[in-house]
Amino acid sequence: MKTEIKTRSLITAGFALAFSLALSGCGEEKTEETEAAATENTSLEAVFLESAPDGAVSVLKARESVNPGDTITVSGRVAGAMKPFSDHYATFVLADETLETCERIPGDNCKTPWDACCVEPKTISASRITVQVIGSDGRPVKSSMKGINGLEELDDLVVTGTVAEGSNAENLILNATGIYTKKG
Repeated sequence: MKTEIKTRSLITAGFALAFSLALSGCGEEKTEETEAAATENTSLEAVFLESAPDGAVSVLKARESVNPGDTITVSGRVAGAMKPFSDHYATFVLADETLETCERIPGDNCKTPWDACCVEPKTISASRITVQVIGSDGRPVKSSMKGINGLEELDDLVVTGTVAEGSNAENLILNATGIYTKKG
């Protein structure tokens, strides 16, 4: 009987020790992930500007007149898609300011007014670009832009950056170097 109790106690203690070690290992991993996310958020916050850059053109104008490698400044709003922010990368959709989003339609109580669901899909596609913040590895930073510096759907922005390689009039991607939020 005493041997059985000792064996159970040792097994229980062994499981408790293994469980504690597993949890502490998870905690360290989580801390590293949390630190990496904090660093990414800090670098994303650094992209935001205190004043609007000069010479902004509309999204529509930018789509018709730019080439990969061009440095441009574009004015628009976070809209033009059901989810204009990527959940995992520093990318978002910037729509032309003239795109009729649902909150601009009297009596429309759409829960996602930024998706412009009342507009023809071809018009929506022709009225938006993708904006991304690139990390030191040349790829979009692995962190959502949503909430960074208070950024949210329907915000009016002025974005400056370089047109990404492979971009064209139908698929314009802007590598942002500066983002100004017109809040206030």
